[in-house]
Order: sequence, then structure tokens, then C-alpha cells
Amino acid sequence: MFVSGIQSFSLYSNSQLSKQPSFEGRRIIDLNYILQNRSNLLPQRMLEKITEIVNSKPQEMPTLMQVHKEIYSPLLECKTLDEAKEIFPEFSNIKNAEGSFVRNRGNIKKLKTNGALKDNLSLKLLQDIWCNLKSQDEVARDLGLENRSSLGWILKKIGFVNYSSNYRTLLLSSDPGSRAVIAAKTTAWNASHPDLMYKKNKYAAQFCKTPEYRKAHSERMIEYDKSHPERVGKIREFDLAVWQKVPEIKKAMAEFAKSQDPFTRMVIQKEISHTDLNSCEVRVKKSFYKKFWQAHPNLKKKFKEAFKQVREERQMPKNTKKLDG
Repeated sequence: MFVSGIQSFSLYSNSQLSKQPSFEGRRIIDLNYILQNRSNLLPQRMLEKITEIVNSKPQEMPTLMQVHKEIYSPLLECKTLDEAKEIFPEFSNIKNAEGSFVRNRGNIKKLKTNGALKDNLSLKLLQDIWCNLKSQDEVARDLGLENRSSLGWILKKIGFVNYSSNYRTLLLSSDPGSRAVIAAKTTAWNASHPDLMYKKNKYAAQFCKTPEYRKAHSERMIEYDKSHPERVGKIREFDLAVWQKVPEIKKAMAEFAKSQDPFTRMVIQKEISHTDLNSCEVRVKKSFYKKFWQAHPNLKKKFKEAFKQVREERQMPKNTKKLDG
């Protein structure tokens, strides 16, 4: 009796298994992952501390957020910029804000008027950005400035040392509470900008059709499956559950396979036995499925109904996709 191989279905959509998501809020960002894949984003002090923690293999691994706050919390105890520089030499080139501006106009005049431009402004910026993890938009609002661009010019003038926006994303992604907040904000923004989301999704869908993307994604999935064998087992289990509901399709496919050339029959036999296929054999397998469904459109509809039923029984995500068929 013909049984489809484990590559006929995917339990999860591409977006859920993407190796390099633009926002990593869905992935659990632990220190092992960060050290292996995002070490270039870490400030040197954080890189050294995280390497030390990972190598010690603690029973309970702290989050990146926890390590960051522990490392930079002494800044909150500092009373002057000089104290901060003594503890953190990487900030030694930051200048005192009060003596860094000659012209009294624009944003500088605004800071002087509202009393923000004083001796400890540079220290306050360090504390807000490095300890309290405020965004530049939040800091700008606190200082009475229009936007982050206004603040950016001030930071440049005092030689402020900042971390990258990607590092901040890592920090927020490592903390469950922050991830939930970001997810809620992202969902709300997407709902209020349907036209932009449609264009973005359309562009992404077109990009996913390119041979380069498909090849890269295939390589990522192969590597993912090697390190997550449980996924292959779940796919096989799901696969068999679907085919058990449609024995008539299994019989029709077995008959259809008899009419194919010897090489195709050999590929199908390898598929049945769950033997790995090379790239050429994968193309032959996909061609076989395509020809079968074209020859039996009524069976394809019945198969989709069985697939949907098993997915609902197992409470699978609605965007679960078949790879073939």
C-alpha cells in the first residue's frame, strides 16, 4: 500500500521556522544562542561576561536582560560623570554636556530653558539609555525635544557611546514581559496599517519565490531538522494520520505509480521507506505528486479535507502547509 513520505507535510509555516527573522520576539533568545549567532552585537563588557556565564554551564541560565542590568546597575549609583567614567572606562570620552554647546539656540536653548542642560545631563543620558533602557524617542520626550533626531545631534556632540538598535532588540527579546509588550504593539500597528502590511506581505511572498531564497530556506530547514529530530517524528506522525483517513487515495496513488517510469518508481519506493532523497530525486518526487493531483482533482479535494480535519483534531495552526500536493 502506498504511503506518502515524511516530506509531504510541514507542521509549521515558514514564518515559524525561519532561521533569521527580522524581529526575534518569537524565538527564545538565550545566552547560548546569542553567543553563537549574535556576539557581534554585544558590547565588549557584555561579551566577556556572557562568555564566562555560558562556559560555566549554570543550572539556570540568566537572560540577556538580567545580565545587562546587573552589569550596568552601578551607573545608577553614580553622582557625577567622572564617577561613571572611573567604573566604566569605555565611556571615558563622553564630554560634560553643559560645556559642550556654545550657541544658545534651537534645541540647546530649549534644554537650557527647561533646565535639562546641566552638569549631570551626560550622566542622566547614560543612566536612561544604558540602565533604564529607554529608547531615544522616550529620552527625547523626557527632555522636551521633538524627536530622536534632535537628541541624536546632542549625543554626537558630547561623544556619547551607545549600543546598536539590534542589541536593544536582543535585550527586549530575551525578556518574556518585554516580548509580550512588543508583540501587542506590533499586532496593533499591523491592524491599523492594513495597506502597508498587504504591500509588505506581497513583497515578501514574491521574494520567497526566488530560486536563491528557496535554496537558502531548504538548506536552513535541513540543518534545523538535524538538530531537531523530534520535528521529523511529528511530521511523520501527522502524515500517517492524514493518510489513514483516505485509504482510497493511497490505493489510487499506488496504481498511478505503476504507470510511471522505473526511475520514478524507484524514487517513490525510497520515499515510502523514508530514505533520504538527493536533489534530483526530490524534483522527481514533486513532479510525481503534481501529475497525480492533476489527474485526480476530486481526490485532491478529499485529501485537503482530511488534512484539515487532522489539523483541527490536533489543534494545529491554521497556516499549517503541505509541502507537496
